[in-house]
Amino acid sequence: MKILHINQSDIVGGASILAYRLHQALVNEGFDSFILADVVKSSDPTVFPIKRRRLLEELSSRFSQQLGLNYVDIKNTFSIPDYPCFQASDILNFHNLHGGYFNYLAISRLTQRKPAVFTLHDMWSFTGHCAYSFECDRWKIGCGQCPHLDTYPVVPRDRTSLEWKLKRWIYNHSNLTIAVPSKWLFELAQQSLLSHFPIAHIPNGLDVSVYCPLDPQMCRAALGLPLDKKVVFFMTQSLKDPRKGGDLLFESLQKLPQSLKKELV
Repeated sequence: MKILHINQSDIVGGASILAYRLHQALVNEGFDSFILADVVKSSDPTVFPIKRRRLLEELSSRFSQQLGLNYVDIKNTFSIPDYPCFQASDILNFHNLHGGYFNYLAISRLTQRKPAVFTLHDMWSFTGHCAYSFECDRWKIGCGQCPHLDTYPVVPRDRTSLEWKLKRWIYNHSNLTIAVPSKWLFELAQQSLLSHFPIAHIPNGLDVSVYCPLDPQMCRAALGLPLDKKVVFFMTQSLKDPRKGGDLLFESLQKLPQSLKKELV
């Protein structure tokens, strides 16, 4: 089987790294796996760049964004069937399709040629514009009256109901299976406009030859950490992003007993 992954990047960003790990695992298992990406940073010969007319797209995107719609002006997506890696593939694996490089209106055309798995990394696929809806659940009924137009990806005016309807129409004419890495996102997808597709909960994988348990004392010594202290580890792209939980971390640390705080690194 030949698999073509389509993503915003090969190794830049969490979703891209996860997709690249999947790609590597497939190659190691003997599959012919390829990546088609907008931003290519690796020297992997199985990764191919998407050809774009960036200046022209930048100009046209200003018009579509003023209308309150993201990505519908991008034309290069419709030429993906001309790529040799697409023609050679048996199945597609979509990953992050937002990011200003992919026109979601092309999903129907692409999946009429090849069946596809759509691996979700956030909520964008079933909302009227956002990647994370915070407390809002209007994506269940068609969006509109959006309370978070300024959240990524930003739109200057509320056309979220129209974008939601466009996505629904495209999905109704597409051949997709949905893969979701977390139970939280799995439950949301089941309530969304993707619910008529098969939806599978498939946790993200790890290379267990790299990520494996080691002796804790040896690890502490290697990292220069005290051997007699408790260690709190937290990692995020940005502590200022409310989606990443930095505020919850600080709030939790403040509530710890003073006796435990003294033992923390």
